[in-house]
Amino acid sequence: MTDIGRRVAVWIWACAAGVSWAAAAGAGPGIVPRPVRMTASDGVFRITRDTVVVADGEAGAEAVKLVDALAPAMGFRLRLVEGGTARAGAIGLSLDPSLMAETGPEGYTLSVTAGGVDLRAAGPAGLFYGIQTLRQLLPPAIFRHAPVAGVEWVVPCVQITDTPRFGWRGLLIDPARHFIPKRDMMRFLDAMALHKLNRLQVHFTDGDGWRIEIRKYPLLTEVGSRWHRTMAGRGDLGRTYGGFYTQDDIRELVAYAARRHITIVPEIEMPNHAGAAIVAYPHLGFDPDALAALPPMQRLGKAGNLVVPRPATVAFFQDVLDEVVELFPSAHIHIGGDEADARRWAEVPEMQEQMKRLKLADVHALHSWFIRQMDAHLTRRGRKMVGWDEILQGGLAEGATVMSWRGTGGGITAARAGHDVVMAPTSHTYFDYRQAAEKSSEPPALGNSVIALERVYAFEPVPAALSAAEARHVLGGQAQLWGEYISSERHREYMAYPRACALSETLWSPKQPRDYTEFLARLRPHLKRLEAAGIHFRRLDPPSTP
Repeated sequence: MTDIGRRVAVWIWACAAGVSWAAAAGAGPGIVPRPVRMTASDGVFRITRDTVVVADGEAGAEAVKLVDALAPAMGFRLRLVEGGTARAGAIGLSLDPSLMAETGPEGYTLSVTAGGVDLRAAGPAGLFYGIQTLRQLLPPAIFRHAPVAGVEWVVPCVQITDTPRFGWRGLLIDPARHFIPKRDMMRFLDAMALHKLNRLQVHFTDGDGWRIEIRKYPLLTEVGSRWHRTMAGRGDLGRTYGGFYTQDDIRELVAYAARRHITIVPEIEMPNHAGAAIVAYPHLGFDPDALAALPPMQRLGKAGNLVVPRPATVAFFQDVLDEVVELFPSAHIHIGGDEADARRWAEVPEMQEQMKRLKLADVHALHSWFIRQMDAHLTRRGRKMVGWDEILQGGLAEGATVMSWRGTGGGITAARAGHDVVMAPTSHTYFDYRQAAEKSSEPPALGNSVIALERVYAFEPVPAALSAAEARHVLGGQAQLWGEYISSERHREYMAYPRACALSETLWSPKQPRDYTEFLARLRPHLKRLEAAGIHFRRLDPPSTP
């Protein structure tokens, strides 16, 4: 496309989206994710030491967050007036229930004129997301964590109306494989909040480690959180490795996330990926007497990852879920359910008897029976069960939500059956895959697949095969940062960003228009914000030569 052609294409997009030519061409603030409607005009609003933040009573909590966010780089705190009314020269925040029909609970309107800022939303989450947009309108230095001299804190004049397309806008991190310190988790939540992402699925348990304290079963962390790695290529060959979150740690993380309107969704793996639990409590696995006779570290490699779904195993995991439910207010609790080779159960005489007693046709039905026990238990506790799309095998549990990772087929099947779905296909959302084909230019990653930034931006959570009624079951999407090879904060951020920027836009912004070239024009100034915030992101590839 010629330069004239590109300019015409951007002009057409700008007209359709209600965005000014300057902003559309990349000369504007470059907001990510792109607002639903934005109109830029001449002029700026200047923030000085005399600027006042005015909040109605119920908006006060979010207004404090705005003041806290601006203070480090500005070097001064704006004065907050709660319970006041909007005034000239001020930044005003207010809750306006009449906006609910237009913006929903997470949307907002933002008006910036030379005379002041007016941010309104139907709910607190909307105010919070409006604050993230306001921060992006300021110079990138606002994201620094120490005072910045010589910067004029100006906000360009704009009119914005914004609301998300999907309610589930998620990322997954994996402390089960490589433990993530609490401070690093908090930094990760901060970066998510800037991009209006609102679900963090935490993979707490796997064969590599059990990372969450369960008081009824203390060996899960006393034994199950410590391993001696033997897998080459992960950067920690042959060293003892451990770490877990106490229940007090969990409460602190949940509260920290909630202040940023992020819900932490815990994942407790079962019936597979449960090796850490089996090593700690051998009665969950195959040959329990033989395993119990060995010292814990000698059980490694013999325990496997698949539990045997005895009644005692069901009771054990339901006990675990009881404590998990008390720690996490999330409506959804993830139980894994993936990659279980149920055929092995057919070799166990007691499972053969159990299938006969329960009148189950085969081991796939036994897998479904086990999953249904968890679904029913969580339902009784007022929660919804989520599982990877293998929970479809043998029949889907009544209240289950399906996370579709092996493509979108499982999600289509579930949505057609009336179940909610989160789209998380390996084709577009596995951020533990490399970002470029050339291995030497990339840090360690899983497998040989490549998911480049442009591919993430092309992610569409709603398959064309779904009807309008079926599509309403698609809650949104999620990207996965599985931790086998991600052993540090810098590595995790590099794998996440800027791909998470693209994901945030596919999940927040309208489906159309979507133009990758226009996205890059906004992303380039946005990366200066990430740099100021100290986020270690992957640099953009240089433009290809015509």
